[in-house]
Amino acid sequence: MIKNNKNFAFTLAEVLITLAIIGIVAAITIPSLVQKYQEKARVTALKKFYATITQAVQMAIIEHGTPDMWGISSEHPEVMLTTIFPYIKHAKYCNDGNSKCHTADELYQRNGDLINTGSSHVFNGGEGSRRAGMQLADGMIVGIFASMTAQGACSISLGTGNLTNICGEYIVDINGSSKPNTYGKDLFIFNLTKSGTVVPVGARNYTSTGYNFENSCLSDTGYGWGCAAWVIENENMDYWHCDDLSWDGKHKCSK
Repeated sequence: MIKNNKNFAFTLAEVLITLAIIGIVAAITIPSLVQKYQEKARVTALKKFYATITQAVQMAIIEHGTPDMWGISSEHPEVMLTTIFPYIKHAKYCNDGNSKCHTADELYQRNGDLINTGSSHVFNGGEGSRRAGMQLADGMIVGIFASMTAQGACSISLGTGNLTNICGEYIVDINGSSKPNTYGKDLFIFNLTKSGTVVPVGARNYTSTGYNFENSCLSDTGYGWGCAAWVIENENMDYWHCDDLSWDGKHKCSK
């Protein structure tokens, strides 16, 4: 019997074709995997913040009473932060315009519109400002906006139930000053009610167009203010990927 000792090998063309296929597959799959990882991390971070601020508010209530007793007003919205500050470990309070927590220059809405240039308007307030900021130990930054108190202490209504007596709102950037600085991605809003409930904006009982899920989160023309409740309850950010989600129907893009 004659043995064939000839060695077989891939040609250069075959190697190049294989590498090209691998490159194409990688180009298709890697961005998707990175995106899923980022979104999962943001979901985890937002749920952590929700637990942290809810606990801080409840501890503040034990000592100072419900938020309607804190002295929150359009002149002193910073009370929303100073009252809970002692109950959040290793937090840094930004008490004036020269002590900035947030350093990003641009913040964006869900629809891509630039909100403002200079983050001091949102997270870093000075004396007489309607803003104030606080940085948590993990780098998250919390801002407040309580201009709604001009209508009277804890009297704003954005929906039904406990949403008829809102005192103000907390705005959180879950990854600090880092990008994308976009509502619905790393910026989220929570309302503080008269009774002391911290409500993630976009929950089922929001009726205000600027704050409900359908108009202000699911819609790509919305502000992105109404996304927090969806992320916390459904543990996804699929509103960026499909537009047929609803509280009473489909809760994620894939079935």
